[in-house]
Order: sequence, then C-alpha cells, then structure tokens
Amino acid sequence: MRAANYKKNDENSGKTRIVVLGTGFAGSAFMESFSRNLPRRYRDNADLIAVNNTNYLTFSPLLHEVATGEVFENHITIPVRSEIINHGFKFLEEEIEKVIPERNEVVTEHSNLKYDYLVMALGSENNDFGIDGVAEHAIPLKTIKNGELIRNKILESVRNAVSTEHSDGSTNGKLTFAIIGGGASGVELAASTKEYVDNLQYDYKITGLVSRVILIEAQCHLMEGSGNAFSTRLESLLKESGIELLLNTKVTKVTEDEILLDNGNFIKTSNVFWTAGVKNSSVAAMMGGSHVNKKSGRIIVDQFLRVPGFENIAVIGDNGLVLTQVQNQYVPQTAAAAVQEGNYLGERLASVVRERKNNVPFIYRDKGTMLSLGRFNGLYKLQNGFILSGFSAWLAWRLIHIIKISTFQNKVEVFSDWFSLALHRRDVIRSH
Repeated sequence: MRAANYKKNDENSGKTRIVVLGTGFAGSAFMESFSRNLPRRYRDNADLIAVNNTNYLTFSPLLHEVATGEVFENHITIPVRSEIINHGFKFLEEEIEKVIPERNEVVTEHSNLKYDYLVMALGSENNDFGIDGVAEHAIPLKTIKNGELIRNKILESVRNAVSTEHSDGSTNGKLTFAIIGGGASGVELAASTKEYVDNLQYDYKITGLVSRVILIEAQCHLMEGSGNAFSTRLESLLKESGIELLLNTKVTKVTEDEILLDNGNFIKTSNVFWTAGVKNSSVAAMMGGSHVNKKSGRIIVDQFLRVPGFENIAVIGDNGLVLTQVQNQYVPQTAAAAVQEGNYLGERLASVVRERKNNVPFIYRDKGTMLSLGRFNGLYKLQNGFILSGFSAWLAWRLIHIIKISTFQNKVEVFSDWFSLALHRRDVIRSH
C-alpha cells in the first residue's frame, strides 16, 4: 500500500516540481548547483524532491582502498540527507520502482510522484555480460560491501595458503588473484592488491610462497581511451611492480576454482575480482524505446542532456549517453564527468525556474586521467597530454581526491587512514 500520492502541482500553485532520482555524484552535484544558481527570492517557485534508496553517498574512487585495507569503509560513506535538505529539497529514502514518462510520474515503494521536470541520476549496476559463472564466483567492485568482501577474500586466501602449502612450495592457486577488466578501477585494484598481498606475506613472515596478481583485459591495451602513450607507460609500470598482464584476452567462464580463457588456457584461482564494466540502472533501462542505446543500455540524450521526445526529462551520470565535442566519442562514465553534468544541469534548470532562457549546450571538459598505483606511485595525464608518473602523480591523486570529498569529517578520517598507512598500518581485520 502506498503511503503518499504527490500529485502534480495545479495551475494555481505556480510551483515547478523537480524530482531527482539518485543522490550519487551526479545527483548531488545537480542539487548543489541548482541551489547555488537559484536566488532565494525564487525558492518558493519550486517544489523540489530527491529520491534514493540510501541516505549516503559512497566515494567510489576510493573503493579499491577499502578492498585492500588502506581506508576504512565508513570513512568513504558520506551522509547526504542534511545536505539535500540544506539545498532546499525534500528527501524520500525509498526504492524507485519505475518511471512512466507518458504520465510524468515516478513510482516508488511508497509514493506516486508527479513531476514537471525529472532528473535521472541513478548510476550504474555491475555488468557480467552474461559470462557463465561471473555472478556466482567473481566479486565486483561497486559497493562498500563489495570492498569488504574483497578484503576478506584476500585475508582468507593468505591464511589458507599458509595452512595448505604443498611440499613444492605451491599453494594450488590460493595466492593467485585475478582482476578482470583493465579500466581505471581494475588497474588501481590490481596495483593495490599486489602491494597488499606482498605486505601481508611480509607481516606474516611467509617465505617460499609465490603470489600472483593477474590483470585480464579484452582489449589490446589497458585504458585505450587515454591514448597510446598513457597505456604504454601504464603497462610498463604495472609489469615493473610484478603484475602479470593478459591483454587481448577474454574470459569465457568462471568456476569455483578457475578461470577459462578464450585462447583455451585457464588460471587456477578462486580469487576473482570483476571490474570489466557496468550497465544502466534497471529503473532507467526499463524506459526502453528508441532513446535507449542497444549496445550500452544507456539513455541517449541531446546536447542539453534531455531525452528526445521527453524534453522535461534530463539524464546525467552513468545513465546518460551524450557525445563529446570530439567526433564519435562519448562522455566517459566517471565521477568527474557526472559532476560536470550535474553542475551544468543545475544551472540550466535554475534558469527554467527563473523563466530565463538558457540555450548553452553541455560541453564536457577532459581534465586528464590519474591513477593510484600503490605506495608513492601513480600515473597522471594532464589536460595538455603531458604525463607524470611516480611520486608526483601519486601526490596529485591524493590531493585532488581529498579535496573532492565533500564533508570535513570524512576528509579528516581518510587523511588519518593515509597517515596510518605511511606507518605500515594497513587494515588486516576481516569484517563480518
């Protein structure tokens, strides 16, 4: 039974109702930008509602550090309710069931929401591409819980390897860790996993056992979209650190204790971490129709981030598919891009409420690519194409990410974790 029925404002109300679905990077950026660009004297002209199934934001760029004991999970869990209310939005913590664009309506578990304008910022979900065994035997890196599971798996594997060592020093794959997917998340997880496992072996006084970290990528190079020079340098750094790269290699099946590859080879391991891709949120994908890209499942939007045929619906973040100013290239599914889209749309819809014309299209600005590759090591491609590596890139990555964390408390907590890490105090406690 539905507890509320938020009917669309009638003509006498004079208010424009804006409903925001999702309070992640894109949704939060939109609300902050909208509030900043709408003067107080116009606030009574808008009825603002945000809906999400949780009351926190996960600072996902640091998820790989949760997975490898560098930061505590609650330190990158950022509460959003008070911020949403401060921006002038009502907040409904409810599951979103579907969007009915023909009726300007959103259906949640307890409410029917009518809207004048809808902002879809629901993010993405893990995509296993239908590969046999991935859902059952591989751990994705998408949520805080995933990060905890990966950390537990690494700790458990090291412990079991010691107790089941064979006479020849082998561990039957128990110290083999395979990361499938060579995008930014996979690369950072592989580098951090390698360092974590090496540290655990040293701390536990484990000698004579060989650990392996393998990064598997279907394309010919890692992060091809960042350019050949960046990919080549990245692959060189990873190899130097002892990470094995399997490029131009596809996974065909994952079982309880091995990975099958398209070249007929297999990898003996039960430690499989999946970072090979994401798909559109199930709610957004349900919209269907010609405005959904068949390959990616993302919703095609115009230069103003609107859905063609439904101009009162805007899609931002991972849900949307929008071309950049570079021919045949789409805006990437990154937190930085989501924030840019949210900032743009907030300003645009604030103009709508103020009844001012705003015909400026969205322009994506590539601010470079940066990666954390372990202790004092990183890779950073600047906007001008210049590439930094080593300590300077690592430091830039740290500084930029601590700045991007929105709350002072979380900044302090993450900085404290990093300071402890400098003293060799990684988290080695298994969570339950």
